[in-house]
Parts: sequence; structure tokens; C-alpha cells
Amino acid sequence: MHTTNDKVVVITGAGKGIGRGIAEYFAKQQWVVILATRTDKEGIFVQKTINQQGYQSLFIQTDVADETSIKNMVNLVLEKYGRIDALINNAGITRFKPLLESSIEDWNELINIDLRGVFLCSKYVAQAMVTKKIKGSIINISSNHAFRTLPDTEIYAAAKGGVNAMTRSMAISLGQYGIRANAICPGFTDTPHYRSWLAEKDDAQSVEQEINTLHAMGEITTPKDIAQLALYLAGDESQKITGSEILIDGGLTARLYNSSKF
Repeated sequence: MHTTNDKVVVITGAGKGIGRGIAEYFAKQQWVVILATRTDKEGIFVQKTINQQGYQSLFIQTDVADETSIKNMVNLVLEKYGRIDALINNAGITRFKPLLESSIEDWNELINIDLRGVFLCSKYVAQAMVTKKIKGSIINISSNHAFRTLPDTEIYAAAKGGVNAMTRSMAISLGQYGIRANAICPGFTDTPHYRSWLAEKDDAQSVEQEINTLHAMGEITTPKDIAQLALYLAGDESQKITGSEILIDGGLTARLYNSSKF
């Protein structure tokens, strides 16, 4: 794995959950980590946490739904470090709402962040990589909902399916420049968001047990699991992997159905 401090990774949505886990893991592998996240409080806290451990990170307030914000972030990174070696498009929101109750505002908000944001960040970072002649890596954090989904997830599933399709096309378009593009597709992941969702259930313990039994490995994914895969895809060891959609969900999507009767 790459362990010198001359490579720069931009991670969107790095203030919490999966993004924070990826940021902290890359920092420990001696990458310069750009925390491109929207909330100042979260970004500053993660930057402080990483830097106090002797690693390098920089918080740049970034709204992936705002094209100008993205352009400013990329320009600031280039001014300070002169390069971007990897982009991890992690920023996103999860909203499950019945189709019959969903509004165009629901559609616009989720698509602008989860799909349009991936497009815009990839565009401007890829432009920088091409200009600097950097054979970089773009990693899109998608979801197993791009493969199999549930009721009331139409907008989210559409966004993540779009991310996967766009990833395949990006891999073909950018391959001539030595830039790779891949999608990581998690399922249930042990984040504060998951824990908050679980706490709202009447019988959280039994719900958690049921969720675990749906996984072939008997447990859900952690941010570190995703970070380890992202580091591999960002590094030189994965030079021939591009245009791939990699499930990391403990075997959840492999299951046809679950029954206590047979």
C-alpha cells in the first residue's frame, strides 16, 4: 500500500460516518487528506482529530450540490498541494419515502447531492488530474440498492443506479489518461446514522439481530472495511481495476430470501 505523504486524496462528506472512517484510515496510511464536507463543525473536528495524531488533513467547506463550491475546493487544493491523486465521492443523503408521497423537491435534493454531486466533483477533479498528468483514481461510494432494492426507495435507488452507470462510462472515458473509476457498494454500515435509525425502533435489539442474520458473515459492514477497499482502489496495486462495481455488504445482496420455515 502507498505509505508516503506526497499523495493527496479528496473525500467528500468526510465529516461523519463512512466518509470520516475513510479519511482517518487514509491519513494513517500517510496520505494528505482533504476533508471536503459541508458542515463546518464536523469538518473542523475531524481535521483536528487527524492532525493531533500527527497526520495531515485539511478541511475545506464544500457543498457538492453547488458547482461553484466544488470548483473553489479543487482550486484551493491545487494551490496548496499542486495535485490530486484520488477522489472519493462519498457525500450523500439517504431518504426513503413512498413513491406516491414523494415530491419533486425530494427528487431534486437527493439527485443533486447523490448523483449530480458525483458528476460535478468527478468532472473538476478529473480535469485537474489530466492537466497535471496524474494517473489518478476516482472512487464513488454507491450502494447495494444499485443492484437490489426495497419498497419506498425509488429516488435513492435511481441515484445509486445512476452512480454505477456513470462510473462505468467514466472508466472508459478517462482510461486514455490513466485515470481509473470504480464504485464501492456498501449495504448496512455501522455508522452514527445507522445507530440512530436503530434506536428509533420499538425493539432495537431484535431488529439488529434480524439484520445480522440476513448477512452471510453474521454482521454488518464497518467504515474501516470500506476504507480498506477504497485504499486498495486508490493505490498502485489495483492498476487494472476500473469500471468495477464492488459490493461490500457481508453477503446481504447474495441472499435470495430469508425464511425461518425452511
